[in-house]
Formats: sequence, structure tokens, C-alpha cells
Amino acid sequence: MKKIVFYFTVMAVFIFASCSTSNYTANISGAADYSTVAAKDFTTLGIITVRSQEVHYSGPFGLNKRVDGSKITFADFMQEAAKLEADDIINIRIDMNTSYDKPGFSWLTGWTKTYTYTGTALAIKYTDALETQHGDPQLSGLPKAPESSGAVRTTRSGQVKLR
Repeated sequence: MKKIVFYFTVMAVFIFASCSTSNYTANISGAADYSTVAAKDFTTLGIITVRSQEVHYSGPFGLNKRVDGSKITFADFMQEAAKLEADDIINIRIDMNTSYDKPGFSWLTGWTKTYTYTGTALAIKYTDALETQHGDPQLSGLPKAPESSGAVRTTRSGQVKLR
């Protein structure tokens, strides 16, 4: 009888220990491409906000997986900016909130993970081009390389060193 109680206790501990729930928010960061930006004066029209949701499903035994919804795209921002009659957007920030409930036997019952994206940007309207000695960088060929600050160095082996 003691063995049966012990086995049920061990099984209950495993079942409850394998359950998990997470709900966190983070700023999405990643590699950024540097691009040549036309130097122009602009006026700010306001902050725009875009929301999107992406839901990942997995069925029993992982046989049926699907993703509904989408992430935020640049086109989503531009559609909102067009409502303000803006020419462009700057200072884009996208935050991601993840909600995930994992039951004890998620491989048997399936699971759902929900990503909620909230993006903000500043909508701007261009006025006149700025007077610069270099002219319009869009029309002058390849952009100049940025000046090196020397704060970050990469060794021949690929190791990054900071000053």
C-alpha cells in the first residue's frame, strides 16, 4: 500500500512540476541596417501606434501546427501615417508581449503561445531640403563610411574588445 501511495505522490509531483505559465514584455531588438537618409527639414505630425497579434498553435502530439496573425511591418506603420498625411516615419519602437500556458502534458493536449506586438513611431511631413555642402546624399553616389571612434575593436580571431 505504501508503494502505491509513493508512486501516486511522485506522479503528482511530476505533473504539477511540468506545468508552466509565462507572460513577459520585451522590446524587440536586432540587427539594424544603416541607410542613407535624405537630409530634409520636417515637421512632426504626431505619434502613431500599431498593434498586431500572432498566435502559435500546436495540436495533440504536435501533428497539427499553425500560426495565425502577423508581426508588425513597415507597411502597417505607413498606413497609419497616411491617415495623418505624413511623408515618412522615424523613431520606430516595437514591444512584444508573450503569453504562454503550458499544461503538464502539452505534448498530448497541445499548446497555445500568443505574441502581442505594439509599435510606436513618429509621423513626419517633409518641408524643404536642407542646404548642405554635400548636396542630396541620395543623388551623390555611395554614402561615405562613418568615422571610426576606436571604442570597439575586432581582433583577427573575430573577438570584440571594448576600450
